[in-house]
Amino acid sequence: MRIVAVILAGGRGERFWPLSRRSRPKQFLPLVGDRSMLGGTLERLDGLVDPRDRWILTASDLKKEAERLAPGVSPSRIIGEPVGKNTAPAIGLVSWWLQDEGKDVAVAVLPSDHRVEPASRFQKELRQAAQVALTRQAIVTFGVPPTRPETGYGYIEQGDALEPGSPFHFVRAFREKPDAATAEGYLAGGRHLWNAGMFVFPPSVMLRELEAHEPRITDLLARVPRHGDLSALAALEQYYEKAPSVSIDYAVMERSERAIVARAEFAWDDLGSWESMDSKDARDGSGNVVRGEAVLQGCENVIAYADGGLIAGVGLEDLVVVRTGDVTLVCHRAHLQQIRGIVERLKSRKDLGGYL
Repeated sequence: MRIVAVILAGGRGERFWPLSRRSRPKQFLPLVGDRSMLGGTLERLDGLVDPRDRWILTASDLKKEAERLAPGVSPSRIIGEPVGKNTAPAIGLVSWWLQDEGKDVAVAVLPSDHRVEPASRFQKELRQAAQVALTRQAIVTFGVPPTRPETGYGYIEQGDALEPGSPFHFVRAFREKPDAATAEGYLAGGRHLWNAGMFVFPPSVMLRELEAHEPRITDLLARVPRHGDLSALAALEQYYEKAPSVSIDYAVMERSERAIVARAEFAWDDLGSWESMDSKDARDGSGNVVRGEAVLQGCENVIAYADGGLIAGVGLEDLVVVRTGDVTLVCHRAHLQQIRGIVERLKSRKDLGGYL
C-alpha cells in the first residue's frame, strides 16, 4: 500500500485577520508552535508518506511562498490554482493525474491549517483508513467526536459499524452547521461527529463518484493531459475557468453510497478563529492567553497576540487584542465571527485595501 498526500493550502484565513493576509494566509503562519501550519502538516507525514508522494494545492500567487515553506516537496508537485473553485475541482484534478499510479495507491486529502495531535496516532489511523478505502473501494472521511456543542462545524451522522467494535461506520448523513440547540442534541446523542474535512480514497473511485454526481468536472478533466509538466499546463487555466465552484462534500460525499466515516481518536481543531488559540494549557491564572510580548494588568479571559511590538492592557475582559506591524484589532470574544465583515468592508475600500 502506498499513500499519496494531497495538502490543500489555498485558503485565505480571513477569520485570523489582521495576522492572516492575502500574501501570508493562515496556513503559512506559526499558530501552533514555531513552524508554519503547512510545515507542521508536512512534518506530521514523516515516515508514512514519501516526500515524492506529497502534493500541495494552493493559489497561483501563493505558490512561491508554499515552495519556500515546503523545501522537501518538488515544485512540480506544488500546483498554483489560477482561481479558487472550492475543493471538488481540485480533488478531481489530482485524482485524474494519479489514476494510473497503481491499484495499491490511496490518496489522502488533508487541510494544511488544522491542529492534529499526536502525530503517531494520526499516522496509525490514516494508515488504517487507507487500507479500508482500498479494500472497500470507498471514500473514507474522518469524524471527530465532539467535545462541546460547536455551531461553527459541520457534522457527520454515523450509521452502523462496518464490523462490531470497528471505528469505521457507514455514513448516515452529512449535517450543516447547526444552531445551538441542535448542537447540544448532537453532543448528547453520541452519533454525530465533527466533519474534519479529510478524505482517503483510491483515485479511480473518486473519479467514478464525480462522474456519477458531478459530471461537469469529469467532462472538463477529459481535456486535461494526464502526464507531463502538470504545473505548467495551459489546460490548467482552461479547466479552472470552466469548472464549477463546489465543495467535495456537496459534489460527492453527501450523495455517494461509498462514504465511510472513521471515528477519530486523535485530537483535532480546525483553528477557525482567534478563539481557538485558547486552551487550558495556554491560560494564565486569570484565563488570559498571550503570544508574543504582552503585559496584562487586572485583565481576565483576554487573548493577546503581538506580532512585533508590545501589547499593554489594563482592566480588560473577554477581548481579543492582536497587534501587527500596521493593524491593531480589538474584538470582544463573543463577536469574533464578525471579523470577516471587517475584511469585506476593507475589500470595498480602495483606500484601505492595503491592509488586506
